[in-house]
Amino acid sequence: MKRILLYTLLLLIVVSCGTSRKASNKSEASSFKHDANTIHPQFTLFNTTDTITELHFKIASKELLYTRPDGIKFSSNVLVSYRLFPNFDSREMIDSASVRVVDEGAAIEDKFLIGMLRIKAKTRHSYCLRVSVTDMNKNISASAILYIDKENDLNRENFIIKNKKTDMPLFCNYSKTGQELVIQYKAKMAVNLYVRYYKRDFPIAAPPFSMADPDPFKYKPDSTFTLQLSADGKVDFATRKTGFYHFQLDTSKHDGITIFNFSDVFPEVKKAEDMVPPLRFITTKQEFDELTKSTNKKLSIEKFWTTCAGSQERAKDVIKKYYNRMQDANFNFTSYLEGWKTDRGMIYLIYGAPNTIYRSATSETWTYGEENNINSLQYSFSKVDNPFTDNDYTLDRSGVYKQSWYVAVDIWRQGKTYLQE
Repeated sequence: MKRILLYTLLLLIVVSCGTSRKASNKSEASSFKHDANTIHPQFTLFNTTDTITELHFKIASKELLYTRPDGIKFSSNVLVSYRLFPNFDSREMIDSASVRVVDEGAAIEDKFLIGMLRIKAKTRHSYCLRVSVTDMNKNISASAILYIDKENDLNRENFIIKNKKTDMPLFCNYSKTGQELVIQYKAKMAVNLYVRYYKRDFPIAAPPFSMADPDPFKYKPDSTFTLQLSADGKVDFATRKTGFYHFQLDTSKHDGITIFNFSDVFPEVKKAEDMVPPLRFITTKQEFDELTKSTNKKLSIEKFWTTCAGSQERAKDVIKKYYNRMQDANFNFTSYLEGWKTDRGMIYLIYGAPNTIYRSATSETWTYGEENNINSLQYSFSKVDNPFTDNDYTLDRSGVYKQSWYVAVDIWRQGKTYLQE
């Protein structure tokens, strides 16, 4: 029987096994948006032993529908399921299980349902894990494809990072300055943990038709220091400045786990100075230089959008939509870059969520419009083997995107939202 552990909530559990079948690689992209009709579960993996991998999940109660099936108490009704395959394209399912998550009480406070499933996954093998979360009361689902790599004892899945105060996993790869964390390695042993600190100012993604090759990453760190793991394989840590910290057991390799500190409000967009850089995608160089040099960035941003939209009322609407997309991009696409700076983040910011996404083990293809329609737009992204993140994808650029790009940018400059939401 599969075991589930919830940190703070009382749950009812139902476990079931499935039969072999191949999952579809096509998915709707509505889950990129944060609205009333989507849920956004988060996941993290931890290879605890040579035979067990923990799947930790986190679900926001505010995104769930609480009903009163007994007419007395409000409760959630969520089904978390997984299917384990030896690889992405395999038809032979190794294992599956489902758990039902029930939280009693109305979702008045902003809280999270956090739990864990133990999955049988052997060392020196890799796996494809397909996870789905369904709000049974609302009849909506979200899915994710995760990869379990147990061929390498030094990679990020052999570590787990937790909030020291709550003892709950950090489900993202970024933290805020001063946030107290605990880093844990799977093996209980007192050894050195080597830390490389990088302070980099990476450029934003180039337009989809630009064929310039980016500069290679320089692995020489800005500084290094050493932490001591305790006898139970743990060490306390807190980021003290912006940049990113790469933790390793073996400095002769690139493998390890990374924590990023982009800003104290990331992934949210709250400061006027953070709202200027994403405008580079739709401004001229002169306009952008003026915005960057402005001493009152809030006023300059409002003036730019009011000029585009023709009125303050329309400007408020387009500002909200543009920066909501920026925030969604941060949530979904952050890698070693803030999400909006990445190739996928750029396309999402300008074009919005695609109609469909096709995923493979090494790529994603986004389609805007109807499938098999010659007028539809398609973007392909290739996964990058990056020691700092497993969420790095690069766009397959082409000159054929130039016309559609300028059309989309022009629509924004008219004070309208490309692909009205």
